[in-house]
Amino acid sequence: MLRAGRQQLPDQTRELHAVHRSAAPHAGLLAGRRAAPEPGGGRVTRALHVLVVDDSPEDTATYLRYLRSWPDWQVTISQASLGEEAAGMLRGTVPDLILLDYQLPDMTGIEFLQEVRPDCAVVVLTGVGDEEIAVQAMRAGAQDYLVKGRLTPDTLRRSALSALNTHGLSRALEKARTQQAALLRSITDGVLLLDAPLTIMNLNPAARQLLGADDLSAGTPLLRLDWLNGTALPDVLRGGAGGSADLLTPQGRWLHARVFPAEGGQTVYLYDDTARREIETREREHARQLNGLYALAATLNAARTRREVQRAARDAAPDLLNTDALLLLPGEPLPESLSAPQDAALLGHLRGTPGSAAQVGGWHVTPLTHDGDSVGTLLLRGTGNTPGPLSPTFTQLLHTALVRAALLERVQRYRDTLEERVLGRTAALERSNRDLEQFAHVASHDLKEPLRTIGSFTQLLQGRYGPHLDARAQRYMEIIVDGAQRMSTLIDDVLAISRLHARATPPTRTDLNVLVRDVLTQLQALLDETGGQVEVGPLPTLTLNPTQFTQLFLNLIGNALKFGRPGVPPRVRLSAAQVGNSWHFTLLDNGIGVPAEYAERVFVIFQRLHTRDQYAGNGIGLALCRRIVEARGGRIWLEPPPGEGTELHFILPEQPPHADPDLPSVTPPQPLPDVSYRPD
Repeated sequence: MLRAGRQQLPDQTRELHAVHRSAAPHAGLLAGRRAAPEPGGGRVTRALHVLVVDDSPEDTATYLRYLRSWPDWQVTISQASLGEEAAGMLRGTVPDLILLDYQLPDMTGIEFLQEVRPDCAVVVLTGVGDEEIAVQAMRAGAQDYLVKGRLTPDTLRRSALSALNTHGLSRALEKARTQQAALLRSITDGVLLLDAPLTIMNLNPAARQLLGADDLSAGTPLLRLDWLNGTALPDVLRGGAGGSADLLTPQGRWLHARVFPAEGGQTVYLYDDTARREIETREREHARQLNGLYALAATLNAARTRREVQRAARDAAPDLLNTDALLLLPGEPLPESLSAPQDAALLGHLRGTPGSAAQVGGWHVTPLTHDGDSVGTLLLRGTGNTPGPLSPTFTQLLHTALVRAALLERVQRYRDTLEERVLGRTAALERSNRDLEQFAHVASHDLKEPLRTIGSFTQLLQGRYGPHLDARAQRYMEIIVDGAQRMSTLIDDVLAISRLHARATPPTRTDLNVLVRDVLTQLQALLDETGGQVEVGPLPTLTLNPTQFTQLFLNLIGNALKFGRPGVPPRVRLSAAQVGNSWHFTLLDNGIGVPAEYAERVFVIFQRLHTRDQYAGNGIGLALCRRIVEARGGRIWLEPPPGEGTELHFILPEQPPHADPDLPSVTPPQPLPDVSYRPD
């Protein structure tokens, strides 16, 4: 047998192996098709279809003998002696492997490969070992080259397997390239594969379109595009560590480039960032306008006059609306800036009192009204046929601010005259109070004088002629005297009410323990008459009018002693407790009590719950007490007691009110039906 002598592959084939080393796992499948297992569970063989193209019967017989001796292969062989014959066979069925003689009768093996270009593995066989022929065969598409004189079964087997694997790798590489090209074409973003010197190895159509270079192709240096040198991309690429850069193309489009390191080079991804940047620009503009509206709203909210609103509109319009604005107030003369000839139509429109928005002479005119009255006219220059999107909001803000400023100006005018009017009314009120005080004193004196005369002469008649009068006349005399006395008491009570409005003794720090002891001394006769007892707890020292509070406790304790139950000695308990910044006073008695439905009525002046035959009085005492307590800043009320009697409460603040305590706020009497209450 001849010694095997396999020729070396050219540089192009070695590079192909290096590039497609990752496709090696597919070589086993490409080396031959799997055949069915042998009957009886034998080992699996691989099917291999071989086409032998050789005009030498001896050489063909040798190839057949070698091929059929391969273990684990099920070889099917076809034969052809001419190139044309082999080409016809290939049009029907493509074999896995072609053993091609270099020198055929009708053509050379090189010519056959160049014309037919078979899609299978090819091993060229020749009778001479010519290196040039081997290189030509490999370039024409053969996977290997063998010399017939040195051919052995092992040499042929190894060459066939190598050719099958190489062809399989070539097909896998071509398929991968086709898929990669399809993928790159389908991607809308630009993709460029660069080698280390930044030369383009591959790119998709989107990259050409985005870069604006339709003639850009593989093998072209990327930085041949001069405008890229003015961006940050070259620095990112030269750094080799990846990164990103924003590119502004000569066509005015913004591209965002992301660079990723790759084996033997870098990958650049490009996408059109123009739309996003335009959206961001619009959003920034909207945010700026919104902030401008907020600032305008704050300025208008602080505006106190319509002139300030006018200035705010003039200053804010150029930035917010990109135009000039004039706010005309009712009754003010038209500005001199509108005296140009082109504004003649506008002036005529304004003098005609516009009733609705209109476009006049390059100005958009909007009348502003409130409740049918004009509050101003807004002029916007150069906004086209319709105002901009912010114009309605701008107009509404101005309208609201104008109405508010007009109200504030009116309030300010009232305030400017308020002090003068208050002083005048205060003087009139003081004169009225003095007249009322004087009238109360005069009325008291003038009313009591005839009462004294009536009472005195009635008593004289009763003393001198009483023995000569019958019982009825005696009774009439008693009624006259009693009526005169009650009238005198009523006048004294009315005078006491009027004195609350007079300038009394200034408030002083008063120990209420001492004051109540003095009150009990004055009530000693009533205590002896009723057999009553009064228990007084610790009381505070407060700043108040001692005269008024003496009257208060005289009325409260006196009522508790006077309105007792028949046959039951009165028991009265007065206590005080501090609650926060106030003092809470409680007065409990065991008297007849007050029904809940009359708890408020008893504080109304001249309101009585009993007849005078049952209990004496004029219905003024508790009304006077309420006025005294409220004048001191407190309040007084009744609550249902837990048992028999009455439970009265009143609260006084620790400190007196800022108002003059001698001028209490009097609650007007409420008209109530005249209902007499008689206890069971």
